[in-house]
Amino acid sequence: MWDSATPGPVDGEAERRRGGRGFAGAAPVGQGVWRDDIRPGQTLYYRVPVDWGQQVHAVAELGGSGTGAGYAPAALGLALHNPVRARVEDASAGYTGRRATAALDPVPPVEYGNRRAAAERVSAMRFAGGHYLVVHLAAQVADAFGTGPFALTLRVRIDGEVRPGPAYAGEPVPSGVFRVSDEDREQASSGAAPDDDLAMKALAAGGIGTGSLLLVGLGVWTAVGQMRARAQKPTA
Repeated sequence: MWDSATPGPVDGEAERRRGGRGFAGAAPVGQGVWRDDIRPGQTLYYRVPVDWGQQVHAVAELGGSGTGAGYAPAALGLALHNPVRARVEDASAGYTGRRATAALDPVPPVEYGNRRAAAERVSAMRFAGGHYLVVHLAAQVADAFGTGPFALTLRVRIDGEVRPGPAYAGEPVPSGVFRVSDEDREQASSGAAPDDDLAMKALAAGGIGTGSLLLVGLGVWTAVGQMRARAQKPTA
């Protein structure tokens, strides 16, 4: 069993950390309070190292506009994705021009055994490594409150003690995808640029299920793309 209670938000002075524009360029963050600016229609990406046995919580806060009036439903969106970029959990909040908060429901700690769970939000938490927080501000916010930018605060909490990962029959290939290294933690603390190559390897490994990790060749992904294209092509 895991603790499904919602913890209190992380307090403290917010540190500036500019969000990335995509998964590969996601800004590294760890536990703490982070701030940025966001405009309507914009999506920001953050990468959080979450190791085996650890549980991640996140809250996104949108500052008041100071001008305009009205209501924008589902204006602020926050989503959690696992290391292979599969969506785990999401939340949204409407906006009236006053501070709005979108908080993720608790998700379980990262465990190998989660892959056997029926609930997707549990089975998705089966990989250690860089998890992604994706923040989106709906374009419709501009209709009532202007183009901004709006103040964004991201509160991230990581609970739980690090546990040993699963004992695979051999070394995982590609190496380093499903683990958290000292370098990952340093990047999260300092804001150093993430390893884009490792991020692409994680995406390639997204089709892996149980058992030993396998290297997914680029040729396989090319073939899959071609098959999808043919499947979507209209027939006479």
